[in-house]
Amino acid sequence: MSKKQMSLESFFAKGKRPNEETEEQTTSKKKKAFNRQYQESYLKYGFIAAGDSHVPSPLCIICGDRLANEAMKPSKLLRHLETRHPGLKDKPLDYFERKKQEHEGQKKLLRATTSVNANALRASYLVANRIAKAKKPFTIGEELILPSAKDICRELLGEAAVTKIAQVPLSASTVTRRIEEIAEDIETQLLERIEKSPWYALQVDESTDVDNKAILLVYVRYLYQEDVHEDMLCALSLATNTTAAELFKSLDGYMSGKLKWAFCVGICTDGAAAMTGRLSGLTARIKEVAPECESTHCIIHREMLASRKMPLELNSVLNDVVKVINHVKAHALNSRLFEQLCEEMDAEHRRLILYTEIRWLSRGKSLARVFELREPLQRFLSEKKSPLAAHFSDEEWVAKLAYLCDIFNLLNELNLSLQGKMTTVFKLADKVAAFKAKLDLWGRRVNRGILDMFQTLAGILGETEPEPSFSQLVHDHLSLLLKEFERYFPTTKDPRIGKEWIRDPFVNKPGESSMSMQEEDKLLEIANDGGLKSTFETTTLPVFWIKVMAEYPEIATAALKTLLPFPTSYLCESGFSAVTATKTKQRSRLNISNTLRVSLSPITPRWDRLVAEKQAQGSH
Repeated sequence: MSKKQMSLESFFAKGKRPNEETEEQTTSKKKKAFNRQYQESYLKYGFIAAGDSHVPSPLCIICGDRLANEAMKPSKLLRHLETRHPGLKDKPLDYFERKKQEHEGQKKLLRATTSVNANALRASYLVANRIAKAKKPFTIGEELILPSAKDICRELLGEAAVTKIAQVPLSASTVTRRIEEIAEDIETQLLERIEKSPWYALQVDESTDVDNKAILLVYVRYLYQEDVHEDMLCALSLATNTTAAELFKSLDGYMSGKLKWAFCVGICTDGAAAMTGRLSGLTARIKEVAPECESTHCIIHREMLASRKMPLELNSVLNDVVKVINHVKAHALNSRLFEQLCEEMDAEHRRLILYTEIRWLSRGKSLARVFELREPLQRFLSEKKSPLAAHFSDEEWVAKLAYLCDIFNLLNELNLSLQGKMTTVFKLADKVAAFKAKLDLWGRRVNRGILDMFQTLAGILGETEPEPSFSQLVHDHLSLLLKEFERYFPTTKDPRIGKEWIRDPFVNKPGESSMSMQEEDKLLEIANDGGLKSTFETTTLPVFWIKVMAEYPEIATAALKTLLPFPTSYLCESGFSAVTATKTKQRSRLNISNTLRVSLSPITPRWDRLVAEKQAQGSH
């Protein structure tokens, strides 16, 4: 056997390939490696040490060339000086020390400049974020914010701080890019969160902006980190029609590749036909692709629909009030004269409030303001010789106005209590049921001649007994309201029926709902668990059921699928208020989607990641 064959067999016997070196051989080679070290005397050749202190490299402070470690010896350093800089070979050591100091000063300046630019870049993102949240024009950065910041720094910190502030890039185009990047980061985080959630629910509404562009606004509610979160999912522009087919096509186009319809358990909309059509509406189309999805008609919109009808006599008073408001507000001169008259009469208010049907609270506020200013109005209309002045001399008309102020003020209070974030169907159903019970109680009181629950009306009547016809009118209106509330909120379809165990599993007994035997057994286990009861008392309802999920998945799933859907479209309505504030006539060409996401989303952008992806450059 040859020596080569014996060598191969010995390698294979040790479990190593023929071309591999042993660890001992590699280590011995590393130990033999020699690294030259820098000496202070090398400065006379124009070299300083650079790089790793263990394996330094000689750096020429004249031309900036960096040699290998092997060149760290006088002969090679001198050869570089004589061949590359022959005119400097006779320079004294002081000359090279001065060059060394200049080199170190340049390095410090470079590091400082880089640091300032990086901080300026981050500041640019932070300011752009504030501009979007404040819904201000993008030009405000370089026109107002940056000059103001310079003035403040100049007065308080000196010109050095002004120089640093000037490095922050805040041009309109830069702010636009920053907002786009922030919005993209927020959207990425949001989609990642929703993907981790077992289910999600949507809230959808459609409206137009100042440029008559149709916008479909979508909010999402999902589970994340053992809690329920709400956020704006998207704001989609509709190019042409706003039919159910176009609405679904636009929404489905956004969802495709991002989220799965199968995990959608709720969709809340207003009462528009395109949204709630039984056969081809948006909710019907969503249910075709999301089998578990339950549709909800916004409770606030239903409350407004239920309060619209009233007897002809009261409706006539409302129309008269609208005529009075329009007579004063429609003419600039009348508005100024009326305001001056209110000041002379020392009235609490100076102006009337316009009535708009689409605004939830305007009816009650407009009526209340007219009633409070009835004396200045009567005098003003009399001076203008308007026939409307006669209404304020009619005691019955004023009494009807007072009643309308009271009843619509109570309806406004109900409306406000239904608004807000993180609402549940149980909480809002309780408020509606309580108002229905009050309407029934008030009707029975009016039959007995008691009107104390209507404070404004009671103040007008005083000790005087109301006319039977007036009491009957009030009773008829209350009965009509109760009938309309029962129509839009039928008792037979009360969302609380059979689900009270979700609200409090420790009080409501099994057997009162349509639960299976296994679910009733699990509910009994929860009801008799002291630890869970302590958790229930210290957390919110959704958080409690999320914590229960691991131990009782079936019953917790049923509870969360009931709590997750939106009961109102309040978030979309408030979102369209943000659209109105952001997209004005002067900014009619603005793409609203990114700005809306930044201004409405509660998610914090990942500033470090945004800054790391950009090259830090100063403003110019």
